[in-house]
Amino acid sequence: MLDSHGLVLFFLWLLAAAGIFMFARWLNHFLDRFTLESDTRLLIMIAFIGVVLFGTLNFLWGKGSRQTSGNPTPSATRQEIVNIEATDANTFVKEHYPSLHDHRYNLKRRIAELKQFFQDVQRWAGESPHQVTFLQNVVEIQWKSLEELKKTDDAVDLSIREFWIHYSTGETHFVTQVFEEKSAQLIEQIRDAQAFDNTGFNAEQKEIQTLLDKALQQLAYTDIPPDPKNRKKPQAFTPYDKENRQRLMEWLQLQKETTLLANLNVLQDNQAQIDKKLREIQAYLKQAENRALYTPMQKVIKLWQDLSLYNQYADYQLLFAVEAEYLRQKLASYQAKEKAQDERTLNLASRLHGELLQVAPEIARRAQSRRVDEVERSYSPSTFLLPDNKK
Repeated sequence: MLDSHGLVLFFLWLLAAAGIFMFARWLNHFLDRFTLESDTRLLIMIAFIGVVLFGTLNFLWGKGSRQTSGNPTPSATRQEIVNIEATDANTFVKEHYPSLHDHRYNLKRRIAELKQFFQDVQRWAGESPHQVTFLQNVVEIQWKSLEELKKTDDAVDLSIREFWIHYSTGETHFVTQVFEEKSAQLIEQIRDAQAFDNTGFNAEQKEIQTLLDKALQQLAYTDIPPDPKNRKKPQAFTPYDKENRQRLMEWLQLQKETTLLANLNVLQDNQAQIDKKLREIQAYLKQAENRALYTPMQKVIKLWQDLSLYNQYADYQLLFAVEAEYLRQKLASYQAKEKAQDERTLNLASRLHGELLQVAPEIARRAQSRRVDEVERSYSPSTFLLPDNKK
């Protein structure tokens, strides 16, 4: 049988056919008023009827295609509502087993969210190379959740399709009675998968807390910490490159964090001064008349190089903490259940933000002070003329 939409389309086709036929008869009588050759008359008839026919068919096909397309395909973006495919079985479940339908909808929505999450986290890893290990740990946690949710989703879909075959070919009253109990079991399976997903959420929160703890510890350093394996050397770190730094600065601008922006700009200007001074010294020493100064100036060059490393670490301290908060907010939009992050995560985030605002001016001031007091004022005249030996 035709459904209501199909019946409407059928009558529209009939009306269109009748309309085109009536238009053709009217046009033929209308052209009788003019003295036209048979070929010209035929061309006019074909042209006008063709335009009307094209427009009518285009309209009707558009109507038909909108119906066959059904519900819109969910977009990859998690903001779109995930629709369960509109089939007879799913419609029946929605009408007669609404609780199962709602749980199934939430299950599919969470799967769509996680699929989008894995696409996003790949981009975040490219933008935040300092946090690749942290993001990889989060991915491993959420991947297990996705696998469990997909396995449950597949099992629920198979159960519903099996039910529908029996409902369509067997004794409907008996089948619906049996599926009543089965639907309750399917809901429990979905709840179990969601509970496993929530466990993943808790594990993710611990990873975030570890990252925030690390950022807090790093803010406490007043100098580059020693390498744990060789305490005579400074700990190795990778400064933030221009692109990473700019992205975080833009995020701080959106957050209206003027204090952090100002002090990060101080460190950036300080680094520009350091790099400029080093280039100038190197340029002087390349001049022929200054080559004899190469050895005496090595101590000063070392002071500038150490200062450059110190200033980069000061910048790293602040940016690492900013990035930790940036990623925490990103991950919060993919939380596994409808609740706020746990209390310890929120407390750590609040502490980190407060500590950032407090220490950022001091970190920037120390870097500037070291440049002026310890390096720019490090001049100590060398002795080039040795005194004559006493006879």
